[in-house]
Amino acid sequence: MAKRSNKVLQMQKYLFGFVGVVVVVVVGYALTTILAEAPGGEFVEGTHYQLIEEPRRIRGNKTEVMEFFSYTCIHCFNFDPLLNDWKQSHADDANVVRTPTVSGEAWRLFGQTYYTLQALDILEENHGRFFSEIHQRGRTFRSMEEIADWFDSQGATREQFLTTFNSSAVLRRTANADALGRQLKISGIPSLVINGKYLVGINREVGARRMLEVADYLINMENKTSTPATQ
Repeated sequence: MAKRSNKVLQMQKYLFGFVGVVVVVVVGYALTTILAEAPGGEFVEGTHYQLIEEPRRIRGNKTEVMEFFSYTCIHCFNFDPLLNDWKQSHADDANVVRTPTVSGEAWRLFGQTYYTLQALDILEENHGRFFSEIHQRGRTFRSMEEIADWFDSQGATREQFLTTFNSSAVLRRTANADALGRQLKISGIPSLVINGKYLVGINREVGARRMLEVADYLINMENKTSTPATQ
């Protein structure tokens, strides 16, 4: 009985020892992975953001933060109030620019709508309202006529909307947005382009809120780079 008890105790020691090694390995791997992804609390190129191969030249004193979105995208709808709050808190150091994604015919319809609202000077009061109509009320818009009907009496008449929707200025802006999205290789939305140099999108490591944290990090990095060193 004593020998049997000793064997049981010895097996338990081996078992606990093995489990302890496994725990150390797993925890060590997790810590190593976390440190590799964000050494010193910083964000890492290739994981949290991408360098843009053909960067855009940005003019002005503020860092440009360009959002690519679509009114049909539920993730863009959820991200919009977060971006609005962030925009207000960064009024002094960031210039937020929205650019609709128009890579397909369905998205082109809504991208053209965005520029129509902008041209009619009714974008600010209708941007969130139009988003909500689609994602909270489940409204489906299949044509510019249906959209024009909805915007009738929302700051413009149906005729004004359709005329502006088909104007050369709106068509040109829509084509430019398409070309810009292709140049910057936007493959998912919502996405942020920081100062024309860095692309931040949602992935396994970066959620909607963290996109704005990465934007903060990149803006600070840009400010340090552009600020001349004092003697």
